[in-house]
Amino acid sequence: MRQLLRLLGLPAVLLGFAAQAQTTPVLLPTQPLSADLGRTTTAPVPAITSAQQRTAALGLPFFDDFTTPLDGQPSPLRWQAAATDYPDGVGLTQHYGGGGAYVSNRLAIEPLTRGTVTLDGLRANGLPYNSSSASFYSKTDTLTSLPLDLSAFSAGSRVYLSYAWQAGSLAGSPVSNSSSTPVSLTLEFLDNAGRWNTIWTYLGANKSTKFRQQIFAINQAAYFHSSFRFRFRASGNQSSARDAFGLDYIYVNNNRADNDTIFQDVAISRGLSSPLRRYTAMPVWQYNAATTSELNPAVTATVNNLTATGNPIPIAWQGTVRELTTGGFGPATWVTGNRPELANARQDVITGDASTAPLSLSTQARRFRYTLALQTRETNPLTLANDTVSRDLELSNYYAYDDGTAEQSFGIPAVSTGPTSYLAVAFAATKADQVSAVRLLPVFNNIPTSQGGENFLNRSVTVAVWADANGQPGPTPLATSTFTLDQKLVSQGFYEVRFATPVAVSGRFYVGYGQPANGQFLLYGLDLNNQTPASSLFYTQQGTWTPFQPATGGALLLRPVMNNSVLATQAQQAVSAQFSLYPNPTPSNTTVAVSGPTFSRAALLDVLGRQVWQQAAAEAGQPTLRLPAGLPGGVYMVQLTLPDGSSATRRLVVE
Repeated sequence: MRQLLRLLGLPAVLLGFAAQAQTTPVLLPTQPLSADLGRTTTAPVPAITSAQQRTAALGLPFFDDFTTPLDGQPSPLRWQAAATDYPDGVGLTQHYGGGGAYVSNRLAIEPLTRGTVTLDGLRANGLPYNSSSASFYSKTDTLTSLPLDLSAFSAGSRVYLSYAWQAGSLAGSPVSNSSSTPVSLTLEFLDNAGRWNTIWTYLGANKSTKFRQQIFAINQAAYFHSSFRFRFRASGNQSSARDAFGLDYIYVNNNRADNDTIFQDVAISRGLSSPLRRYTAMPVWQYNAATTSELNPAVTATVNNLTATGNPIPIAWQGTVRELTTGGFGPATWVTGNRPELANARQDVITGDASTAPLSLSTQARRFRYTLALQTRETNPLTLANDTVSRDLELSNYYAYDDGTAEQSFGIPAVSTGPTSYLAVAFAATKADQVSAVRLLPVFNNIPTSQGGENFLNRSVTVAVWADANGQPGPTPLATSTFTLDQKLVSQGFYEVRFATPVAVSGRFYVGYGQPANGQFLLYGLDLNNQTPASSLFYTQQGTWTPFQPATGGALLLRPVMNNSVLATQAQQAVSAQFSLYPNPTPSNTTVAVSGPTFSRAALLDVLGRQVWQQAAAEAGQPTLRLPAGLPGGVYMVQLTLPDGSSATRRLVVE
């Protein structure tokens, strides 16, 4: 029975836009996020206890380059927490308490340092400010400092605030500001009478910018009080992340000057690429079966030297990997190096070979953390955190090209007639396997049709598996499974749609989803920080497969779940039938005799296909299997590797 087994609580996004029915294939559209639940499913910032709660205003210096948290709301040690009195979406702005800004390393374009804060039309919980209209523009996120005690300073103290800002994100540019589409980023200071004073405003101009430094003097007598605060506030579309602004490197201190925007800091900017050659995650048994290393020979990160002039700064770096699961592997070193970093260098690439630190093999699911650390001889403790970056690698039971978070949405154009439209993604199995399910991230915006949405309707999805046919999906799926997606439930995370019977695959194969020709449509998450390999995406609308690549690049959040088992062919069954085991059933802690043709090695697999025992090299091929002591009772498969490399299997019951 085709069914949805479960909802996985993984990072998810809710995306959407209104599409017109199409009768001929067109470029598959991308759209901004209409929600981003990845903002709330990441590790939360630890709560501040009553004993830790700040009762006094902050002192100088004030500095944040948003290296912490890795994902989530800005640090409550420096910033006002997200409030419940967000804009209500109907033009009322008296409850503009603020919040909603999001810290990450996944949205900014070439940031100064690892980690930035983003202000857009999504709340701190990742949901839009306004879910009743796709085209309503008003006030959105704020980033408000905690109080700073400036009562001991004066205009002669030369107190300045500097920051780096950017219009746009990886997902696109904010639209142009107008009376009907107010799009802006504003800086304000709080004076001693409780008034917020506008200091600077940038108006949206339908373009993205690089990060730019800005600096302003805090030199008015009204600002030198014990509860001074500053805030950034954004305006834009309230139902999506379309109109986004980034902030980085916010610094307030005295004894500065109006040209004090040069910093003695060498910092990591873009994070590590995937430690795997082809994927961001893969089944552990497929990793183990690879005859050449699956580890990436060119893992990269980028470095910026924020010093504008002067001699190059000598730096060194080291990359290590360690296991986070129970295997205890590492730490092992995968890269070391050094060089002089030129003044004002931007996005300077560091490359290392992950295969120089081979991972130990195990049949259990595993997670590894790859870390890159710079040695920059810096003495400023405020900037040391941006010298380190890490990325986790999971070897589990699925393939992925994505990192689990989306920066944009992506989908098949809706059609009113004709066959089901399909989108397919290519994968390559190291050894024969089975696809048991497909995980995917459908997106509903739940906005009325009259207001540019899809009207709270459920959507049918058909997941499918195809064999390879000369570099593209075959004309007919090997199997399909159809399910109706409930618009009320998709916010729970990845959907896992299972096949009634696991689908046997080998070599290159394809998984994807289909959309019926009924005028409906649905978007799915697109990860812009990772890429699907060339010639791996295909689309069919009228029965003909067409290769394509989204204009923005990226990786669709769609993952085949494997089960480490192969449906035996009749020939394989005939070979296996030549072997027998005795005794069978067998008591635990005994030996089992194998009769039949010659074999080169025997192994024992549990019901999940995991290897639990293998013949020692000195006993390889011997017809007596000395099973391990303490083997739990149950059903196992004895896997016999034959001299030609093929295998035979026999069922063994341990009592």
